[in-house]
Amino acid sequence: MDLIFFLSGAAVTAVVAFLISKRSSKDLSRAIQNEARVNTPTTEDQLESLMDALDLLPIGVVIVDTKMGRRLRNNAAAAMTGVRYVDILVEQAVDEMLEEVKITNSGERVLEAVAGTTRYFKICGQAMDHQRFIVTIEDVTEKSRIDTVQTDFVANLSHELKTPIGAVAALADSLNGETETEVVWRLAERIVTESHRMSRIVDDLLDLSRVEFGGTEEWTDIELGPVLVEVVSTNQHAAKRQGLGLSLTGSTELLVRGDRAQLVSVFSNLVDNAIKYSEAGGVVLVESKIEGDEIVVSVTDHGIGIAERDQNRIFERFYRVDKARSRATGGTGLGLSIVRHIVLEHGGSIDVRSEEGIGSTFMVRLPRVIKQPKESVLDQTGVMA
Repeated sequence: MDLIFFLSGAAVTAVVAFLISKRSSKDLSRAIQNEARVNTPTTEDQLESLMDALDLLPIGVVIVDTKMGRRLRNNAAAAMTGVRYVDILVEQAVDEMLEEVKITNSGERVLEAVAGTTRYFKICGQAMDHQRFIVTIEDVTEKSRIDTVQTDFVANLSHELKTPIGAVAALADSLNGETETEVVWRLAERIVTESHRMSRIVDDLLDLSRVEFGGTEEWTDIELGPVLVEVVSTNQHAAKRQGLGLSLTGSTELLVRGDRAQLVSVFSNLVDNAIKYSEAGGVVLVESKIEGDEIVVSVTDHGIGIAERDQNRIFERFYRVDKARSRATGGTGLGLSIVRHIVLEHGGSIDVRSEEGIGSTFMVRLPRVIKQPKESVLDQTGVMA
């Protein structure tokens, strides 16, 4: 309740404006400073509105009056400056920021707090006058993670596209002026191959974008059995060309809720990988079963397998276990990332069990939709509907 000594009711406007805007915590500090009216009396209703607004903020707000020896916190700040190790570090950073703004009037820093996991806090300070100061604390851990992922994604994408683009340029240069027919055909064929590789990268990126930004409004109840039949039928030719058998076994009544095209993409990617990384003479098995409230679909091959050290990373974007083999098979390193994202969006999970030289099994678990029996009801005329 001591906020009455710091801010007038005009500051409520600044806080509410922040709530409906996308400004930074530093902007909030400046807004409250600009809107503060130290000598204007504040009513209890205004004070209550201000407190309610501050407590709604997702960022911590600490206001200090050195003359009166007061330090006030909103709910978010109180939660960030408790007794845990990370909270102690945040409290210390707030104290350091207060000392800085007493000299410089404003300041900003990012605190990296390591305690098992690493968290990042943006600390901003602003002097309201020579005796009163405001510090905001914003947990930017998730934003930092997203920024890192985006940076890595752009770097990886640039690298992946640079390789086929460079190859096309070199091949076209070699083709220029070449008169021997056999060499011309060979170079042209390689240009087509590299062009298809670029096209697959772009297609995978578009698929990933559609999955990440798509909604669930168009989802329907889907029978998974026909989806698996379609996937297996589509990949039969590729399996035969590789000298492999491809079979489907499992349960019926496999009802899930989701996007049919995305689910086709999930199992097509898994079957396609199983075929690519299997040796001739083997069998790829697609099996479905019901386990309680879940439907489990497994894709098993007896191919080269995946080393244990790679199993936790194969769902990362652009990560490839065997880069040389992936390039030979036209892999982009995005397929399993797309698979994992779709499965998670559908409320499921995906796991892998693999042993080098023995083979791999990918298991997808999806929530099962259980059909409810239709109830007989009477309409207003008493006739059974």
